[in-house]
Amino acid sequence: MASGQLTAVVTGAGGTIGTCLSSRLASMGYNLVVIDTHKINLGALQSKIHTEHPETQVLALEVNISSSQEVIQAAQVVQDRFNGIDILINNAGISPKLSNGKRIPALDIDDQEWDLVMQTNLKSVFLMCKYFFGVLKAKEGKIINIASMMGATGSGVGTHQIFPYSVSAAHYSASKAGVINLTKSLAREFSEFNIPVYAIAPGAVSGGMGKFDESFIKNLKEQIPSHQLGTPEEIVNTLTFLLTSGMSLTGQTIHVNHGWFMGG
Repeated sequence: MASGQLTAVVTGAGGTIGTCLSSRLASMGYNLVVIDTHKINLGALQSKIHTEHPETQVLALEVNISSSQEVIQAAQVVQDRFNGIDILINNAGISPKLSNGKRIPALDIDDQEWDLVMQTNLKSVFLMCKYFFGVLKAKEGKIINIASMMGATGSGVGTHQIFPYSVSAAHYSASKAGVINLTKSLAREFSEFNIPVYAIAPGAVSGGMGKFDESFIKNLKEQIPSHQLGTPEEIVNTLTFLLTSGMSLTGQTIHVNHGWFMGG
């Protein structure tokens, strides 16, 4: 059992943003619990962390975080190993597209796919916050949920003449709106335990969930004031800022999108 050390849990850890989040936390001295459903991604991340930060303890867990039973079991494993955690980052998510990478029209979204997106993107956040609460409470930890700009704007359209020009579909956007709202609700409830809850809402991120072709990127940049896409490192920089914020920003969603959407 590890005690007296900083420990962070990251879901969706094997993806682009998850890997960057995990690497930054390791560089800051955190031990890591990395959670993903893809064993290959977990193995690659574990090797990367061990190579770059050999002193970091890494516990890799293959967990279906939309299953309450698997989340309960994971929370117990983490508690037994680390005796409490300092950060829970709910980063896991999916954003289905058409085979050509374009947005799925709302009327064409399969009913079962709607359920899968809601389970993966929203239910999982609720389950992780619920069943890891005791592990967080032990150290007055922080919760950071990765939402999306689309959770505030709604899904995009197929022409860059209408904002927002995006390949995100209605089920993805609705699930991320739920994450933003859940963040507010939990922030109020958890404040008495001195556990802040924040959300980070990225816009278009290079290497993220969208597989953008050159013409799409060109048109997309016309809508963004800086004419730049975001980077995973910018999401990580926002994380490190929130780690110093305490209760002052609890319940807030920080939009990181180069001015594409300016949430008020």
